[in-house]
Amino acid sequence: MTTYYTAADLADEFSITRRAIRFYETKGLLQSERRGRFMYYDYRQRARLIIILRSKRLGISLESAKHYLALYDDKPDSPPRMLYMLHQSRTRLDELREQQLALQENIAELENLEKIAMKDLTACDIDIESSYQEYLDELTEQDKLKLSSDHITR
Repeated sequence: MTTYYTAADLADEFSITRRAIRFYETKGLLQSERRGRFMYYDYRQRARLIIILRSKRLGISLESAKHYLALYDDKPDSPPRMLYMLHQSRTRLDELREQQLALQENIAELENLEKIAMKDLTACDIDIESSYQEYLDELTEQDKLKLSSDHITR
């Protein structure tokens, strides 16, 4: 006996909205079966949703996920599907490694700026952390005032 899921069931299980499920359906990534007022999804559509959400989480485009799913539907154990998955994985890994390197460089630069600021503040003979907290409190109030004045002038 096949288990069926409503959009609400899937949305709750995967912490997404029913609107997201309908969106994936309009993009041809999922297919539902109408029964009365409700749309139902079988275990295969649930498995497809898992693949879609994993692809999204990994930064793989919906178009690539759609292509992968088409290969999966054609022949689940086919070399072309596996080669496509290998290519997508390697491509995304390369992109993420480049981003990681850029992030590491940015972190190092910001840490250096922080050290310079801490050195200069130490020379001011103040309690740096409490002064910083006071600065943040004041900044927050200024931001609130700025946001409210921006809202009024719109």
